[in-house]
Amino acid sequence: MNVVQKPLSNGHFKNILLATDGSAFANGAETLTAQMVNRFGGHVTAMQAILLDPLPLGSNLLQQQEEKAQEALHDVQNRLGQQGVSCAQMIRKGEHPHQEIIHAAIEIDADVVIMGRRGRRGLARMMLGDTTARVVAQSPRMVLVVPKSGGSFWTTSILLPTDGSSFSDRACIEATLLAKEASVPLRVISVVEDKSHAPHFERARIAVERAVAHANQAGVIAQGEVVEGDSPADAIAEDVHTSGAGLVVGGSHGRTGLERVFIGSVMERLLGKVFCPVLIVK
Repeated sequence: MNVVQKPLSNGHFKNILLATDGSAFANGAETLTAQMVNRFGGHVTAMQAILLDPLPLGSNLLQQQEEKAQEALHDVQNRLGQQGVSCAQMIRKGEHPHQEIIHAAIEIDADVVIMGRRGRRGLARMMLGDTTARVVAQSPRMVLVVPKSGGSFWTTSILLPTDGSSFSDRACIEATLLAKEASVPLRVISVVEDKSHAPHFERARIAVERAVAHANQAGVIAQGEVVEGDSPADAIAEDVHTSGAGLVVGGSHGRTGLERVFIGSVMERLLGKVFCPVLIVK
């Protein structure tokens, strides 16, 4: 299995894996996928994972699950078709749905995985068991997480939180590409607990200025700010609400890197706090 990371996009995604569970939580992801493809083009594969639990001898439960998944994917295909978007279908079976989604993304060489989230309490209460959280944490491809009612293309601005790490630098490049292609401004912020703490503030200021300079050089209107907050995720979420950003783009890890393996990281916590799509850049 090839797990080499994909190059960054050109501001749009040509090969999209739409991971759905057939529930209403995927509505926003479907809507946003259709809007993106109608604006920029691209190929969509809608997939659903079937959980292989130990089944009683002679049980037809697996067949029932397959039929239900096929019906759900057929409905997705019809809804996308009504919006002018065609899509392929894929069903994968395995013991862990998140692994099947990741394997599917690699198999079709997807640029991005688009999926819904359970809701405001989902990630907080089922952090380890939640499929979305695991895909975000482990996928080598970018993941775009869309709230149930947040399936709108970004027409206002894109928000880039940065801490100056290499993960944030890569997110900066992707956010700039997306902002330029969508013709929207980019807002860059870095969160510190106390602006009066000179070393932390200076590091944040440099990170913001570097990201803004990169965007400006690419022809994107960008402005940045160091904001204060005890919780980075809360501070970013508040900025999303006040600025009206239509998309948040962030790195999968911050300065803590792989030590925390994403669990409890800023971007993971942010997913349950905002009502706009969040793109996790790998």
